[in-house]
Amino acid sequence: MSNHFKIPDEVELEIREQYKSCAYCGKEMIFPWRGDNRRDSATIEHLSEKRPFYWGELYRGRKLRKEGLVICCGSCNSSRGRKKLRKWFKKPYCKNPGGERRRIIDENSVAKSVKEYIRKNE
Repeated sequence: MSNHFKIPDEVELEIREQYKSCAYCGKEMIFPWRGDNRRDSATIEHLSEKRPFYWGELYRGRKLRKEGLVICCGSCNSSRGRKKLRKWFKKPYCKNPGGERRRIIDENSVAKSVKEYIRKNE
């Protein structure tokens, strides 16, 4: 499987099994991604906009944990970048569905694990 975040294969597989659709917009995921469909591809998403971003990295007493990772589509991952989730929900991308994305992305529409993360961290 191998990812550039150094996440162990068994952890990545567990996360991919948990998310068959984007944790944000609900779009069905394509894995592994194909070059012409990057925006529909399953990407590893860090719920925190702050470090650490690499497995095993210790940053200010924090480590990357499985609970801080979800799978989302390339479009949502690219749109969010390193914004806090609640701030991102206010952006036009989340407020104005279009194309294949048929729903508004907000605190109520995202995956349960994202809701839990927001409740605990934002």
